[in-house]
Amino acid sequence: MINSLLNIYPFYSFLIECGILASALLSIPYFLYPKLVNLLYNLKKTNKYDSHSIESWPTVDIVFAAFNEEAVIKDKLKSILALDYPRELLKVRIGSDCSTDSTDSLLTEFMKSEDSIDFLRMKKRSGKSSIINQMVNRGDSDIIVGTDANIFFRPDALKELVTPLVLNSKIHLVGGNLVYRGIEHNSSDGVSKNEESYMNWENDLKQKEGELWGCAMGVEGGCYAIRREAFVTIPKGTLMEDFFHTMNVLKSRKKVVHTNQAICTEDVSNNSSMEFNRKIRISQGNWQNLIRFSSMIFSHTFPSGLIFLGHKVLRWLFPIFFILGILINIGLTIQDGDILISIWSFVQLIIISFLILYPTKILPKFLSRQMKSISYFSWMNIALFLGLMRYIRTRETGIWQPTTRNNK
Repeated sequence: MINSLLNIYPFYSFLIECGILASALLSIPYFLYPKLVNLLYNLKKTNKYDSHSIESWPTVDIVFAAFNEEAVIKDKLKSILALDYPRELLKVRIGSDCSTDSTDSLLTEFMKSEDSIDFLRMKKRSGKSSIINQMVNRGDSDIIVGTDANIFFRPDALKELVTPLVLNSKIHLVGGNLVYRGIEHNSSDGVSKNEESYMNWENDLKQKEGELWGCAMGVEGGCYAIRREAFVTIPKGTLMEDFFHTMNVLKSRKKVVHTNQAICTEDVSNNSSMEFNRKIRISQGNWQNLIRFSSMIFSHTFPSGLIFLGHKVLRWLFPIFFILGILINIGLTIQDGDILISIWSFVQLIIISFLILYPTKILPKFLSRQMKSISYFSWMNIALFLGLMRYIRTRETGIWQPTTRNNK
């Protein structure tokens, strides 16, 4: 029957092939690749790192950029000063990107009473990457820990971040476990809960990649530790310096791991539009790094090239292929005028419109909860595409505006 249909409607053959390709591209990063990682992880005995076995700890510089962070800067520094780590081995280096609120005065007061704090105000707006480069160059510690002003450390987080670096000389970069705080106060119709579920799934995948191959595909910019000799000066205008470090370490054929034991917390955004814009900016940085490191798919094929392709690149490309599929359907409708193709194109547009709109006011609650995850996935892919458009048309400076958050 299918052959008869294809003979009668030759355009259906092309349409079905495009549908199969799109399904395969979607299934690899979101289903087939994670399933493969889980299977191999369950079959292989992996290494665990115990911080209690370490007697001598390395020197550490915690570095971050701050711009108008008066709402969180006190709690940020308190979380650092409360770390279970030898104080004489720890230095905190903060660059203010010409803050216009009370951030600088608060940092100055802390610096007067705490010798471990090194604060510098930039002469002009510089951007996060430029500030991190400057603050790293002011120190000579063994380990550099990157973070953000709104990321708070659990007391044992630093030791857990540093432990793999101390116990395995092949590991050059360690990512921590970033979790949300204050979700119960959030009023964004479940956006942050979906984000938390996605982050937990992603962190689990990265932990397994790290334990299997030493190739965790990405670290969180608010919670990572890197050896000083592995730190490469971040190019001007870089948006996602954490992924830049990840790919440079893998390019040098050293290991990147993720540890769920190194817990840092991040406050939740109250503003869904600002959170969406943050995702667009992240996507813009993803495309920036894809252009920089795409050659690794061929030059470092296994394991890092294939993991990069299966975990990240196919996810980033998915909205492009999806849009191409929609355009093909519309083209077939215009060219062929077939009633079945027209109906299918119309149904697709209805489904897409429905997924983009959060269906909280339309559906019963039990269906609404199920649809939110699908709607979140749709918005995530829209942000990916808009990030590509912004990357194509924008010359990035790296100067940023922090997202408004609960700060609770």
